[in-house]
Amino acid sequence: MYRKEKSIQIKSSASALYNNLSVLPIADKNLTYFTVVHGNVVNMVSASGDGLNFSHRQLQSKEGSLAVSSSLVTQASWCALPSRVLLVLTSQKGIQMYESDGSIMVYWHALDNPETPTAQAVFARGIAAARGHYICVGTSSGSILVFDIPNKGTSITLSEVLGEHRDPITDIASEMSGNRVTSLSVVFTHLTP
Repeated sequence: MYRKEKSIQIKSSASALYNNLSVLPIADKNLTYFTVVHGNVVNMVSASGDGLNFSHRQLQSKEGSLAVSSSLVTQASWCALPSRVLLVLTSQKGIQMYESDGSIMVYWHALDNPETPTAQAVFARGIAAARGHYICVGTSSGSILVFDIPNKGTSITLSEVLGEHRDPITDIASEMSGNRVTSLSVVFTHLTP
């Protein structure tokens, strides 16, 4: 049921992307994290349960060892696994995984760029936690990357690549139990007069 709460302002604007809001409630700390994407920046707000105390943080997209990335972030989402919570960012260049507060990048996965330039954009989009210790991320090639997440640390591995779609993945969702993951792709058509 809808109940109006105190409004919380974000310091920067949000890009006009679908699914551009991720919320992570932390009941034991009486906090809620909010995040939206704008360009190559992720805007984060942590707010107390009553909405009176909050703090802002901006997370710059990074590409591997580069300090700041120029590629656009396409989505940011928290993935709550039984043993840890990660903030996952997708972009035109790859996938980044951070500790839940955005303080430490624990994993970077570069996307494969085709050797010959094509008209098709390269990006990752669609993020979901699955089966207790996996995170699934969609790509513009139609593949779903399945990452195996350890209970702690940075030894995250690409466990499997699922090639179920012929078109770019636009969204991925999972049941609360994480036992079933659903992906969506959109067919792009080009009409010529």
